[in-house]
Amino acid sequence: MHRPGRLRRGHTGRVYLLLTENPDLPYRHAAFLATKVRSTGIGRAPRFSWREGKLLVESAPSVVAELARRVELITTTVEARQVPAVASVDHLTAEAGRAVLAENYAAYIAEYGEDA
Repeated sequence: MHRPGRLRRGHTGRVYLLLTENPDLPYRHAAFLATKVRSTGIGRAPRFSWREGKLLVESAPSVVAELARRVELITTTVEARQVPAVASVDHLTAEAGRAVLAENYAAYIAEYGEDA
């Protein structure tokens, strides 16, 4: 049974958040961010969602504001202090999110020459 607010495969009512990684972090946190988003139960990082310090995550319109709030609270430790993992969280429409995924996929093919 589908729980309200949760994503399911083939659901067309998606909206997206584009997370810009904090440039002050000493290394990339794509996997860390994707795991944190997925653990909320209200968002996920689809395939080809990471490129150039930005992570695209999808959610249901009814819970995207809550997901954005939770993402803004994600921190990590740098030199014994807590710093935000993301520098910005931008809300995107479904169309804009799909365009980012298409661009990321095209960049992947251009770099690696084959589908993952």
